[in-house]
Amino acid sequence: MKKDKLITLATLTYMRAQLLSALLEQKGIKSFMTNINRIKEAAGGVNVIIQKDDFEEAKKVFEDFKNAYGKGKEKAAKYMKSIRRILVPFDFTEHSENAAIYALRIASRLKADIMLLNVFFDPSQTAYAPLESFAYSVEFDAINKDVEQSVKQNLEEFADKLKKVQKEENLKGVIIKYDFVRGTAFDEILNYCDEYKPGLLVMGTRGKEIEGIRSFGSVTAKIIEKAAIPVLAVPKGYDAKMLSTPKKVLYATDFRQADYWALSKLASFVKPFGSKIYCVHVDEEITEEHEELMHQVRKFVNENLQIYNLECGLLETVDVRLGLEDFIQERNMDLLAMTTHTRSLFDRLFKPSFTKKFLFVTDIPLLVFRADPKVG
Repeated sequence: MKKDKLITLATLTYMRAQLLSALLEQKGIKSFMTNINRIKEAAGGVNVIIQKDDFEEAKKVFEDFKNAYGKGKEKAAKYMKSIRRILVPFDFTEHSENAAIYALRIASRLKADIMLLNVFFDPSQTAYAPLESFAYSVEFDAINKDVEQSVKQNLEEFADKLKKVQKEENLKGVIIKYDFVRGTAFDEILNYCDEYKPGLLVMGTRGKEIEGIRSFGSVTAKIIEKAAIPVLAVPKGYDAKMLSTPKKVLYATDFRQADYWALSKLASFVKPFGSKIYCVHVDEEITEEHEELMHQVRKFVNENLQIYNLECGLLETVDVRLGLEDFIQERNMDLLAMTTHTRSLFDRLFKPSFTKKFLFVTDIPLLVFRADPKVG
């Protein structure tokens, strides 16, 4: 990671820095704030950090922000509200129900709302010969109405079930809604993200029932690769009902520029939980260069993100997957986080070669940040 690619766009009060950062993110410009421990100080002190290559575009956003602070504030506030939304694709399976319960528990601490989304198959989209299509059109209409009614009823029942859990456990501040659309799951989930603009996607997975990248299911795996927002995958074997808060969070770093951005987002995500972050690099051979890079990560996090409950480490192991799995089990990690980028640690863990069978299976939720190609 090269810190010199990051520059300070502005130094503002905490509130104005929050709003500017939200507007930048809305424009697709990666940003994060530093020195946020100065919230209670006088004006100024909080830095808005951006990628050097984004300066010209970010400068225009900042100028517009200064010239029309009132309107800019409204837009930013609206965006900040939207990122406190959690979208939960829900297909009435055990693992999607487990994911919804997990989403509810973290939403109560994040002060976020939940949208349950069901994508159901549209039989009318199946290819038929013209005469067959005509013959079955009336039947398809009837089937579609029945399916829609059934989906709506089942979604409403589960939403009520979730609200009952919310009431019993006094999980305040969460509005639970549901919606359903026809189509293919992968396409419609991404389309819904564009419209609903959630800050997080929480999806259930089948975990150890099947191996490798398939343990996420083909839809979840594709969503992780394509979604612009963080995706939190909850394995079926993880009992979300027992979750209180993710107290120990493991961030697996590959020493990429994207790690700075991901760590800043992770810090914001876990702040309400008071989690301890373990930043670990796993490799077959640890060198002095790795030690220096980890020192830079630790220094950056301590000085800029004010994460003092942090432990950084290097793990040397002949098998990266098994080494990380052992670390998770020995330290009782509650959440694993990483970024996706070409030939990254994510690829090494979840995309094995043709001849090597998948060996790593996580029993804990996985939070994935998609790396911006510009950041690397």
